[in-house]
Amino acid sequence: MCSRADIGTAGNFAILAAGPTAYVVAIASSVTGSIGAGAAITFTGTHTGTSYPYGGTLATVNGAPDSELNIAIADFRTAYNAVKTRTATGAVTASSLMGCPEPQTVPPCPIVYTPGTYEWLGVANAYSDIVLVGGPDDVFVFKIKGFFTIAALKEVRLVAADASVGPPVESNVVWHAENYVTMGAGAVIRGTILSGAAISFGARAKVYGRALCEGFVVVPAGVVGRRRALPPPVTDCILFETTAPAAARHSPRPPARVHSIYSHRSSHAPPSPPLDTDEVYNLKEIAARTPSPPPPSPRPPPPLPPAPPPSPPPSPAPPPPSPAPPPPRPPPRPPP
Repeated sequence: MCSRADIGTAGNFAILAAGPTAYVVAIASSVTGSIGAGAAITFTGTHTGTSYPYGGTLATVNGAPDSELNIAIADFRTAYNAVKTRTATGAVTASSLMGCPEPQTVPPCPIVYTPGTYEWLGVANAYSDIVLVGGPDDVFVFKIKGFFTIAALKEVRLVAADASVGPPVESNVVWHAENYVTMGAGAVIRGTILSGAAISFGARAKVYGRALCEGFVVVPAGVVGRRRALPPPVTDCILFETTAPAAARHSPRPPARVHSIYSHRSSHAPPSPPLDTDEVYNLKEIAARTPSPPPPSPRPPPPLPPAPPPSPPPSPAPPPPSPAPPPPRPPPRPPP
């Protein structure tokens, strides 16, 4: 079994803008790997690798043969078309959701994917962290017909199904979008992005892998490049081929049981690691780091009704009436 999602010489590039008018703008960024563009490259920051601008217009660039860039562009397009026609082995969905809805109300979150090829028939929006569970030989392919967007501060994590074997590797994870790929500020993607249009990073977004496309790539204060060493090369691999001669096949590993840990969990996702680290979790660590839901806040007592105004003091009783004077006596009668 060919265990590498090989993309040929395009794999030497951290950033590749393949179109004849495509450009790369990376400001205050860190890039590990070569940068190639059909038109122009604007870069400030830290770069480990070679820059190849002006594809096909100069005989040599930075002392290296210009044909190296052209071969990488051809390999990128071969890989892009191979993934486009790859048959889905996992879910095929018309929903735009990749992960949990926003706000996260449907458990379990984050969403867990096992090795396979998944397809979205339209746009795909990732509003929560995404966990890929497997081993270093496993391949994950995500095919998206439209735009692909990952929200700010969300992350793609690689988790070892078997701690003794290790987690998946970035080079075996492919995000294939036929339209624009957009990353929110501080988002983290692990794997190779193959876009038929352009790739736009939010501030401080990171791709631990490769960003390859036909159009432009814009990276403001971001990070692009490999974080871990690639597995040993497999000489019998063809671009995204899944079978090899029988003598070269690896012994199959039993499938890992990875869903049980998430089947009865709360909807609270495990906390994201610091963006500048490359931690790899196993399932027990993720479960242990899952925070308990906060206790409900006590409701304040209802306000008391306003006090009635004070009653006026009672009026004093009127004095009793004076007794009537006696009638006057008649005058005495004279004697006869």
